[in-house]
Amino acid sequence: MKNLENLSESYFLLNDLFLELDEYITFQGSKLKSAQIDHLVVGPTGVYVIEVKNWSYEYIQKVFRENSYTPYDQIQRSSYLTYRYLNNLKYGNMLQKIYFRFAKGEIKVRSIIAVTGADIPYIKEKHTAVVRSNELSDYIKTGYQILSPDEAREIAEKLSYRVL
Repeated sequence: MKNLENLSESYFLLNDLFLELDEYITFQGSKLKSAQIDHLVVGPTGVYVIEVKNWSYEYIQKVFRENSYTPYDQIQRSSYLTYRYLNNLKYGNMLQKIYFRFAKGEIKVRSIIAVTGADIPYIKEKHTAVVRSNELSDYIKTGYQILSPDEAREIAEKLSYRVL
């Protein structure tokens, strides 16, 4: 996405990322093992999973009226899988859980739906930002610094090994 090119060199951009866990996990009552992510940004302000939608007004109305698989459903699955991948020791055996608790902190993952077409309804309970694509880099840059340059690089490298 062109707007993400405006981010400084302290941000890492991974495009069309495919993540796969070693085993299935349960997410909202169904099995989940992999996800395709449009864009993933790692930088000083955190880790962002970005789903881009260029839908017509009519199609958006149809999807939300029929309560079918919405962009919120898709981004929540992708974000949760990314979170589990980055925090895998938190869910391991007792020794791994102890190591996780004392050796490294939890890596939070934020969700963004970037809209290039018609607006998508904002649903506060979904904990997902809905941003116009031309405002995406500004939105990401305005957060507080929560990762050091080394932490951001380490996370980006861990994620980039999962690219097919």
